[in-house]
Amino acid sequence: MSSNKKYVLVVLAGVLTISQTIAATDEVCPVRSGHPLKYGGPFDGAPEEKASLIPDKAGKRFGYWELEYVYDAGRFVTFRCEYPDGKVVDVRLEQRIKRCEYTVSQKKVLKIVCK
Repeated sequence: MSSNKKYVLVVLAGVLTISQTIAATDEVCPVRSGHPLKYGGPFDGAPEEKASLIPDKAGKRFGYWELEYVYDAGRFVTFRCEYPDGKVVDVRLEQRIKRCEYTVSQKKVLKIVCK
């Protein structure tokens, strides 16, 4: 494990929670071999609070969420990642993130990167 990433794993009710620091080029959702990302979206705080955030720009193949205002208000962002096999991973973004972008490739592969 690199020194610029810290992971805290907690398994509750089938949801894996990861707290991490991500680099500008990191995908926010863990890459799972043979299980491409099905859905990913940010929450203002914990997903249990049901404060999902809508994209600032939403297109078929590209979109993004501006997230600085959440941190400015003293809160944090959690990204929920869902896979076709039913696995759900919540990634708590502890450090300030300006923006998360999603892209959907020609092969319909979803990728989410936060900076």
